Amino acid sequence: MPKSETILALDPGLRELGFAVMTGPKLIASGVRPLYLSPTRFRVGEARRMLRQLLKAHRPQLVILERTNAHPTGTFNSVHLLARSLLRMCSRRGIRTVTYATQTVRKGITGNGNAPKREVAKVLAARFLSLHVYVSQDKKWKERFWQNLFDALALAVFHQMKDKPPSRSRSSG
Repeated sequence: MPKSETILALDPGLRELGFAVMTGPKLIASGVRPLYLSPTRFRVGEARRMLRQLLKAHRPQLVILERTNAHPTGTFNSVHLLARSLLRMCSRRGIRTVTYATQTVRKGITGNGNAPKREVAKVLAARFLSLHVYVSQDKKWKERFWQNLFDALALAVFHQMKDKPPSRSRSSG
């Protein structure tokens, strides 16, 4: 039996970096690393440091990131530059990378490409029961913080789903 591939999925952002590590169907590690504690000019470097730690700790064969696009305005373009930097870092280390569009992932997870983040989180928490505690929070900022974890996890789960052949149902007639 071939060994399952270890996947590191990242939801890049300039405030937080969501991550999920999966080997086969098993969730190995997940979380959110805050970047907002660092001054803005140091956040890309901090995200790169965090990625190095995750690569060293989990040795993934594949890194998945949410697809970003170049943008004429500051913050959106900064997130795009961060994502490109993380992808280049992985490529230089010989690690395969893939990106997926947000709507494609949401459609694969919930059946609706425009599903709100909370709906995606509920679907994933139903599959990974230990994460249920992060779906509903007493403060809006906490809910937004933990959404980064679910966004990263959605990337990994979607990647695994798309590689599986569709299941066939048998009729009893």
